[in-house]
Amino acid sequence: MTTHLELQAPYGFSLAAAADFYAGFTPMGGAARQLEQRLQLAMRLDETFEAVVATLSQRGAVLQVEVEGTRDGARLAKQLTRMLGLDVDGHAWAAVGEVDPVFGAVKRHFPGFFTAGFPSPYEAGVGGVLSQRSSVRQAAATRRKLSEAHGTAVGGLHLLPSPRQLLSVKSFAGIAEPKLEVLHGLARAALDGTLDAERLRATPMEFALAQLQQLRGVGPWTAAHMLMRGASLQDALPVMEPRVLRAFSLAYERPDTDFARCAEAWRPFRMWASIVLVRNLGRLGQWAAVPSDFKRRGRAA
Repeated sequence: MTTHLELQAPYGFSLAAAADFYAGFTPMGGAARQLEQRLQLAMRLDETFEAVVATLSQRGAVLQVEVEGTRDGARLAKQLTRMLGLDVDGHAWAAVGEVDPVFGAVKRHFPGFFTAGFPSPYEAGVGGVLSQRSSVRQAAATRRKLSEAHGTAVGGLHLLPSPRQLLSVKSFAGIAEPKLEVLHGLARAALDGTLDAERLRATPMEFALAQLQQLRGVGPWTAAHMLMRGASLQDALPVMEPRVLRAFSLAYERPDTDFARCAEAWRPFRMWASIVLVRNLGRLGQWAAVPSDFKRRGRAA
């Protein structure tokens, strides 16, 4: 079934900029594709976990969306709005680059980019767990294989298994039994509403992180990843992420201990600004240049 909907883009938003991000976003494991003048995203719909593929195009301030897999346009619109940051004042986001000239110089390399999140805390969590003691590329490859073997194919893309599908997986090559047990815990948490994105966004961050860390195998980094990137927070500060700290130090020529203080100028877009800084790390060819001490600090499970 194919349906259509329209979303309003805020001032300054560029779908092409979001598509450019997703095109190189390895952790999505092939669930995003940059097409000519379009962006295709495969995801599990909030709450129902339906397998959905949304193909977006932009005409002026209107995003046109072709949908396969669901007729619940309202729910999908809310999810896409969260992922792409469509519900903000675009003028306010533009102003951050004016308040902080250093950040503004970096931001100008990515015109029209707002944010680009995971579809849900569940999907971010699965990716985060798969990446524990594994490289990003290895984790993405495992996610892709898992999706092809046990997920759902829609619109030419393979989606991550739904929570119920994941619970039926008793073993899988490349996923050790303890890690699979952690993934099953995430699946159960998704089904009981613990990982609901809107609930997490409405919960004070310290409490949301504490709740997530109560899940088996979920440590500080994975909890922060699920909350900040999975629920697409706008104003969180990812102090556990080593590449953000490295990107800050490189752009500002300051020690990472100054990160939180300098980030005050980015409010209420500290998370978005952090993503832009990390994108700049890749632009400069410094993605892999993360010292071992950064890795040890940032990758506790």
